[in-house]
Amino acid sequence: MANMRGFVVRKLIYVVITLFAIIAFNFFLFRIMPGDPAKVLVPRGSPELVKTVREAFHLNDPIYVQFYEYLKQVFSGDFGISTGKWKGAPIADGLGPPIFNTVLLVGIGTIFAVLLGIALGRAAAWRRGKAADTVGMAFALTFYSMPTFLFALIMVMIFAGQLRWFPLDGPYADNYNQLGLLDKILSRAYHLVLPVTAFAIEMMAEYALIMRNSLTDVLTEDYIVTARAKGLSNKAILRDHAMRNALLPVVTVAAISVGWMLGGDIMVEIVFGYDGMGMLTWDAVLSRDFPLLQALFLLMAIVVLIANLAADIVYMYLDPRVTVV
Repeated sequence: MANMRGFVVRKLIYVVITLFAIIAFNFFLFRIMPGDPAKVLVPRGSPELVKTVREAFHLNDPIYVQFYEYLKQVFSGDFGISTGKWKGAPIADGLGPPIFNTVLLVGIGTIFAVLLGIALGRAAAWRRGKAADTVGMAFALTFYSMPTFLFALIMVMIFAGQLRWFPLDGPYADNYNQLGLLDKILSRAYHLVLPVTAFAIEMMAEYALIMRNSLTDVLTEDYIVTARAKGLSNKAILRDHAMRNALLPVVTVAAISVGWMLGGDIMVEIVFGYDGMGMLTWDAVLSRDFPLLQALFLLMAIVVLIANLAADIVYMYLDPRVTVV
């Protein structure tokens, strides 16, 4: 227990150091661009507007003062003023709804993708070389190699366009604010069916392939042969011996995928017109909204760091052979 506590403390220290490095990179990346940063933010702005922008971002101060002010902004939750999508409005005020929308989409999609991918990969590995393996892997490879936007477009054309079973775009109905709590939940669920399905199937294919290859290797290990020799049932061997070790690569991929919780799957959000972090990132790129991009990149980096910390802890739980260092 003490070793685990020390391990978590050291990992937290690494996270803080890495986060500080990311913040510094995020700060200097904007400042080292060619030209005047203020004119980059407002390329067609009047001299008075450019002057206001320079004062707002402390661009007239020495670089160490600018960095100090940027650190104060970040740690106070103030991401500055948008120069594109939300012209002149505080960025922090508009991030809530896109974050929530993407957490729903990518969070639910990732859960389904992991569960279905593990189940499909396990079934294929356990029946290696048989029809279930061939059909399952053909299914996974088909969707793994298919571009996300293409599969999403097909779903939109069939289920939203021709059949009209689901809405074309948006995270909820137009009259969402006038609905009761239950109707709001149903409205969101209805609008999530197609985006979540597109995201989950694409991600599920990757998990299935990784799970199948990992479990195939594990099933050839000596301790599996020993377990068979002891007379353990196939179910016990798979559940108690093989799956824990085979899940380690899946944990790694899942940790990386959780990092998309704020970035979202941009292609899925664009195709379905879903107002999440992916769509917001795309809009910020098109409008050259660098303060908003800075905020989005920083939020994504924080989520990735937390996800990798969680993955390290899960590794310890799944495989006690991993040394706490």
